Amino acid sequence: MENLKVAQKFVDAYNSGDPARVKDMLTEDAEILIPAMGMVNGRGSEQGQKAMGLVTQRTIEVHRMIASGDAVAIEFLWHAISSGGPGLAPAGSRLEMEDCIVLDIRDGLVSRYVEYIGRYEGIDLAVVSGRIVGSRQGG
Repeated sequence: MENLKVAQKFVDAYNSGDPARVKDMLTEDAEILIPAMGMVNGRGSEQGQKAMGLVTQRTIEVHRMIASGDAVAIEFLWHAISSGGPGLAPAGSRLEMEDCIVLDIRDGLVSRYVEYIGRYEGIDLAVVSGRIVGSRQGG
């Protein structure tokens, strides 16, 4: 159950809106992957900073957490307020995504974060991923 506590601490850090708290929850060699957006990066990456700058008031509303071995899966509703621009609803609009993340936990920190995006509103993933990672291959 210790890994569930680490996962909850990660969610609390994310919901705080403080990027430093999130970074402190990651191992030095952490991997962060969001396959639907072509994002593959690590702790403190430029892509992560760009992504966080596209919205305000980001929140993970946990539906459930399931632990297995060194991993914790979290089903959640993500919501934020759009900063506007290509691929996003007008500035000030609420954005939503029903997602699942899988966190690998090592030594009380997140060593791998993989986000699987489900339903989403107010976001064009292809356009937004282009803003964050550049042009997408495939799609």
